Amino acid sequence: MYPLKTKAKYDANSLASTTNTYTTVYLGNYVAGDYSEGHGSHPGVDIVPVIPNDVVFACLDGVVQVAQNKATEGNYVVIKHDNVPDPVNPKVQTTLYSCYLHLLELGVTVGQLVSEGDVIGKSGNTGNSTGEHLHFQIDRADAPFHPYWPFSFAEAKEAGMGFFEAVNKGLGLDKARKYTVNPLLYLDGIESGNLSSGGPTVSSTVIASTIPVSDTPKTTSTPTPSTGFTDVPASYPYAPAINALKSKNIVSGNNGKFLPNNTITRAELLKMVFGAAGTTLVTGGPNYFSDVDSGSWQAPYANTAKVNRVIGGYSDGTFKPNNPITRAEAFKIIINTFHTEALDSVSFQVFDDVPVDVWHAPYANFTKTHNLIRFASNTFEPNKLMTR
Repeated sequence: MYPLKTKAKYDANSLASTTNTYTTVYLGNYVAGDYSEGHGSHPGVDIVPVIPNDVVFACLDGVVQVAQNKATEGNYVVIKHDNVPDPVNPKVQTTLYSCYLHLLELGVTVGQLVSEGDVIGKSGNTGNSTGEHLHFQIDRADAPFHPYWPFSFAEAKEAGMGFFEAVNKGLGLDKARKYTVNPLLYLDGIESGNLSSGGPTVSSTVIASTIPVSDTPKTTSTPTPSTGFTDVPASYPYAPAINALKSKNIVSGNNGKFLPNNTITRAELLKMVFGAAGTTLVTGGPNYFSDVDSGSWQAPYANTAKVNRVIGGYSDGTFKPNNPITRAEAFKIIINTFHTEALDSVSFQVFDDVPVDVWHAPYANFTKTHNLIRFASNTFEPNKLMTR
């Protein structure tokens, strides 16, 4: 959905008739009377609200990455959207970032999960703005920063131009085309699903990245097959996941049962996670934990976790393989297995029950910002025991 209520749709072929709504167009300029796309390097669309200080909406589901004030952007919000249709090939999912600038006030915080249509602030005139409007743009994930701007003040000065002249001359136009998409045409395309019919006609200056996209093709649903476990019917919400684990011989059950509501032990979780990741197990060699028998099934998983720095164990040299595992411990194992890069330090409190100085804060932050699970409230419950 559009981030603001508007008086008219964004039509690239008749923008001159909607100048009271869209004062600066995508890849446009600030020259009076010129409302053509591709005649400048403005990477977004400037939208005038229907009423002063109107509410601004999240355009798609996502996670708030930025909610702050800067001299140029004013109060602004950046939202990360994972698994959305790619602007060029809608059958492929990608990550995009939507950016909302010059807000009067902020209505969200960093790390917050938002749904399409949630209010994230109000339109305003903060930062480098000459009148109340919403600067709205959508960046590709590979843009060097968000919101992306195709030139710096230093580059404009080196070219002998001020900020507005640089936009009007199209400084950095190729980079704007590479790293941003036409935000409103993209949203129109998702809503209408009209790519197969060609979508709205756009001017010849607009590149392929602005072509509207369609919804993912609908497929006929098929019944979920039985898991083969007597205590997990096909209607169980997690039956597909349990099916996948069993088909890959990651789990085998206990006397024909999976025991989905039982707590999972530390060793059992390692076995599931390493099996899902295809991790090569460390066999032979030293035994790293005093409470893990070298001949047990647990030893290769515990030793692999130690060698790969997925876990460190306890200070007394034990692993406690048969202890139930907490949510914080579980996500440390999961994230360290699939994400090999160091996690960002945490400088703000993401969850009400996770202070910034506890060991699991980076893992809780990663869990939320990457939308690994849905949270009913702003609590992580780090000590909650995980079930199978």
